[in-house]
Amino acid sequence: MSVITVTIRPNQRTEIRNMPYEGKGAGYTILGDMFGASRRGQVEYGGGVWSVSRPHTNAVILGLADRYGRVKVIQHGGVEKCVEACWNKGKPENAWLCECACAGRNHGSGVPYKKTVGGGGPGGALSVQASAPHEFYVP
Repeated sequence: MSVITVTIRPNQRTEIRNMPYEGKGAGYTILGDMFGASRRGQVEYGGGVWSVSRPHTNAVILGLADRYGRVKVIQHGGVEKCVEACWNKGKPENAWLCECACAGRNHGSGVPYKKTVGGGGPGGALSVQASAPHEFYVP
């Protein structure tokens, strides 16, 4: 059996994949009961994927883990940041001393992240990029 996977993306509904079939329409009841669904549209199904509105994500993850044992969660939406004083002037051998938001990962590389914004701050320009999705299991 495949592991149930919950995918969370910014500004989108939370998706549930690989939920075991327990009878026609049972998924609506099972998911809805986890957070007390009170109206249509809070639980949807299409193309083999269940979805719930974002405010119910936590209750659904905990409910699925309680009912089925283990749930894989994939969370999108993080941003990595690094300032010019770090990537351009920092020394790689001092990365552990870095106080930049990159926590030393980009220290002294000489290369900004994918997009550079601003430049008037005390650390110089700020570069940003989307971080890789965070994956973890519950429980």
